[in-house]
Amino acid sequence: MNNTIFKPFIWFLLGIPFIFLLGSFMHFAYDLSGKSTLIGIFAPVNESIWEHLKLSVYPTFAWFILGYLLFESKINIYNWFTSCLVSVIMSALIVVCFYYTYTGALGIHSLFLDIFSLFLGILIAQCLAFHIYTYGNTNTLVFIISLILSFIIFITFTKFTFSPPKFPIFMDPVTKQYGIQK
Repeated sequence: MNNTIFKPFIWFLLGIPFIFLLGSFMHFAYDLSGKSTLIGIFAPVNESIWEHLKLSVYPTFAWFILGYLLFESKINIYNWFTSCLVSVIMSALIVVCFYYTYTGALGIHSLFLDIFSLFLGILIAQCLAFHIYTYGNTNTLVFIISLILSFIIFITFTKFTFSPPKFPIFMDPVTKQYGIQK
């Protein structure tokens, strides 16, 4: 891959369908795996909003790690992982805000809007991440903080899969349960 020309705009643009499709598949991965605990760390284990954030969080991390592995010598590693973190956080925030706007504020319950919120979150987050990658001037400290926060996100999602707080965002609206159920 060293001879491959790396075009950041194309990579970030291709990330949108990749993250969306992988996230869509992940919606079913836990059940398809026979409710594997390992798969449950990365895929939603119930219908809570929190668990569905995994549909953008982990595919985004996967996309950026893949990009790093393919284009390591051609990317600005500091901006790369900072833009990854921004994409992860922004997609999650957009999904949550959009969801609670149409369900809580407007009283609308729609599978189409649920799916659209994932796509919208990924689209906006990838555009913002591209901007940060292209125009950012990330230093070593910001890079290290980005890696630490990424690790904290991973640990938090794992912990809350098994032991979520008793807040509405963590409750499965169908079963009224929290976290993984064995």
